[in-house]
Amino acid sequence: MWGLKVLSAALMAGLILFGGSALLAEGQEDPVTKGEPVGRTLEDFPSPIQGKPLRVAGEYYSEELGTTLFHSGTDYAQAEGAVIRVKHAGRVTYAGPDPFLGHKVEVDCGEDWSVIYGGLKNLRVKEGDWVEVDQAIGQIGYYPDIFGNIEQTHLHYEVRHGDLVQVDSD
Repeated sequence: MWGLKVLSAALMAGLILFGGSALLAEGQEDPVTKGEPVGRTLEDFPSPIQGKPLRVAGEYYSEELGTTLFHSGTDYAQAEGAVIRVKHAGRVTYAGPDPFLGHKVEVDCGEDWSVIYGGLKNLRVKEGDWVEVDQAIGQIGYYPDIFGNIEQTHLHYEVRHGDLVQVDSD
């Protein structure tokens, strides 16, 4: 009986330390990653909008402040009212107003990866919802950047691994 308690404690420790996927049998699909490959990179998180970005993620010089700032996502021009669909399944960890991004939706994609969609209105998801690939989460709304420089409606698309914003190295 004592051996069963030790085994049970070890299994629980494995769940806590390594997540539930540590106990999946070979060939079983992880319910969070939905069988997606382990060891993802930024390239595994394409934007739902293609085209030339208005502003990319990374450092830029702000003439208004006379200093270098960091922009945490890439802004893609898009018509107001356009429907935005997720490109990765996951759990919605936030859906609501943001002082810098208008309304935003954050999706936990598993393996410590998350995606933020900002500049939205008419949100179609709420915190705790599970979203599937190509599911609509909202529409493009209007919000200017904090300096009023980008007046065109756009999607703010941000990919994070842990607490780190992922920036394209190109």
